[in-house]
Amino acid sequence: MKRHRSLILVPLAIFAFAGCVSRYGIERWSEEPVIKVLVAENVPSVTIEANGNHTLSSASGSMPVLRPGRWDISPTAGLSVTLNGSQHLTNPSLPLKIAPDERTLLKLNGASYRGWLAVTPGTSSGLNVINLVPLEAYLYGVVPREIGTGSADIMAAIEAQAICARSYAISHFGRHRREGFDIYADSRSQAYSGMARETRWCTQAVDATRGLVAFAGDQLIDARYHSTCGGRTANSEDVWSSPVSYLQSIKDKPLFGRPYCSKSPHYEWKKLVSKQEFYATIARMIPAGAKIRSWSLEINPKSKRVVKMIVNSDKGTHEIKGSALRTAFGLKSTWFKIKERGDGLLFEGRGWGHGVGMCQYGAMQMARRGRSAKRIIKHYYQGAWIGRLYR
Repeated sequence: MKRHRSLILVPLAIFAFAGCVSRYGIERWSEEPVIKVLVAENVPSVTIEANGNHTLSSASGSMPVLRPGRWDISPTAGLSVTLNGSQHLTNPSLPLKIAPDERTLLKLNGASYRGWLAVTPGTSSGLNVINLVPLEAYLYGVVPREIGTGSADIMAAIEAQAICARSYAISHFGRHRREGFDIYADSRSQAYSGMARETRWCTQAVDATRGLVAFAGDQLIDARYHSTCGGRTANSEDVWSSPVSYLQSIKDKPLFGRPYCSKSPHYEWKKLVSKQEFYATIARMIPAGAKIRSWSLEINPKSKRVVKMIVNSDKGTHEIKGSALRTAFGLKSTWFKIKERGDGLLFEGRGWGHGVGMCQYGAMQMARRGRSAKRIIKHYYQGAWIGRLYR
């Protein structure tokens, strides 16, 4: 999931064509939406296989193919489109869309996908491939990529993940309209690899929560989530530019006992770097030639995250964001302190990810303790409520 983009709020008015929403109930959308996922970006060639009947469409018309087929598409010499090794289109042009019959599945470069595949122009003469897929089928592939294969004892957490992933996806509809898709298939949005990672438990959780999303007031929430919070989640403004009411720091622990995510392998971590590497890295993040005299960390007293590093040099005072430090040193989170250790500097920290929104390891432990998906959502997104957009 993308962890460093600006947050958005989606007024429900943009969905007026599909239904109405009130605080106490929802008139459902007329049908499940289709999402456009960028599954291949600026690749030199594409191979799409269909195991049954399908249709190839382009600007010049449609061509039914009443048998299995392998399409090889390359932008060389204009545009080359072959079916089972033979040229089948005269003067083909992009975009090309391959739509399977109900019983047919498509493979892109060997990976199976539900829905349709569209080949569009990329940059630098490359090709993009967009998977047009019903939202629930998209979630079959997202949920296991984001929270793992699942098991019976954490079903409530998997259901909460499905609600979060659905809310996130819908809140990003049209985000990349100019590029021809809605959402990426990697950490810039949500991880998705088609059918490759689908599991029984995750599919069951998606089906059990069909159409359910989370709201704050009358707005669909931008449901951010991460692996491990370390015992306290972060404020949205610790990571992005502005505060969001339902994405504020909370203690992630029961009244008595250790934090919910304390069993995560990322709950506590350490990283030792040499002083030479440390100061060379910092030097690259301040004006060239500046000689570092001293530095200190500014830490949010509530969320415990590093907001910024303040560096004093012969050229003045410089600020480096905590998120930039995390990236530069390859740290798991911005919850850390720095201590001298002989010839090096030791980062001691907690958690993995940006820390905003739902802690996945925490949600799994809450599920093991009998908490419902609804309660998990309300715990991590303060003031949120759950409603159904479609059936």
